[in-house]
Amino acid sequence: MATLVTGGNGWVPSHIVRRLARRGERVVSYDLMEVDDLLRDMLGPAIGNVIFVHGDVTDADALLATAREHDVTRIVHTAAITPRRHREMAEPKRIVEVNLLGTMNALDVARQLDGFERFVYVSSCATTGDHPELTETDEDTPSTAHGLYGITKHTSERICQRYAELYGLDIVSMRPANVYGPMERDTPGYKGGTEPREMLRLSFEGKPVLVNSLEGPYLDWTWVEDIAEAMERAWATPNLPEDVYSVTCGRLYSIGDLLEQFQKHLPNFEYRVVPEDEANYLVSGDAPGPVPSNARMHRDFGWAPSTPFDQGMKQYLTWIQENGPQ
Repeated sequence: MATLVTGGNGWVPSHIVRRLARRGERVVSYDLMEVDDLLRDMLGPAIGNVIFVHGDVTDADALLATAREHDVTRIVHTAAITPRRHREMAEPKRIVEVNLLGTMNALDVARQLDGFERFVYVSSCATTGDHPELTETDEDTPSTAHGLYGITKHTSERICQRYAELYGLDIVSMRPANVYGPMERDTPGYKGGTEPREMLRLSFEGKPVLVNSLEGPYLDWTWVEDIAEAMERAWATPNLPEDVYSVTCGRLYSIGDLLEQFQKHLPNFEYRVVPEDEANYLVSGDAPGPVPSNARMHRDFGWAPSTPFDQGMKQYLTWIQENGPQ
């Protein structure tokens, strides 16, 4: 028996793969991305429990053949394109094919496998969209997603719910927060970078980070290994009372909070607040929005992300000093 992790060589998925492999699970990482040295080093001895298969989630026949060949009984579906605006404009059809039809392909695989146990869909906090009128959001907050990423993630959640009804599959959708931590790098589905990575790139080019504000965007930065632990718990816990869970630290951090951590843990890191026309990294400067709730996770799993922001940032920046902001 084995677990199939689609997109398993990527940023957050690689941490999920490692957690499952470390507990002795045979893991099949099905991905278009080639295995690189960063991934090998990150997996360490656990790599012995990982089978790497080069494949595209839009190829339904290959996905099913892989699952049958390796006796897959659980699927963690993470494969997706996380596009910036320019990629949305350049290839909207491909984004929908991978993010939406790829999910349907993975679900179709699940319903055709004998002895199938559990399907974990790795969704996103982007499904919620913007709600400036609220002080808190949760899994029942109506979606106002407007980018193709959030739209396809939210629609995929609905399709997961319908497949569970139609075929009796045990399916749960998990919505990761804004993630920070090691292994963020360009992949076939992910190019660009989070705010921390992009500001760190400037610093590693020998430049001070010049921002126009220390305020927003305020985001619920959550340590990547905490996110992976939540996915492992979803993988291991059948018959949950809900079919959607938000995975968040449950608080917001400003750009200034990030920069303070960089200055604290990185030698020679510099930043300044400057007028907008002098900034080399523009930020919105927005005030805090609603706080994402992790109450449902805490209620049903008895768990919430446990890594303090300072501790997670210290670990992340140690990795950045060794490997650079990829």
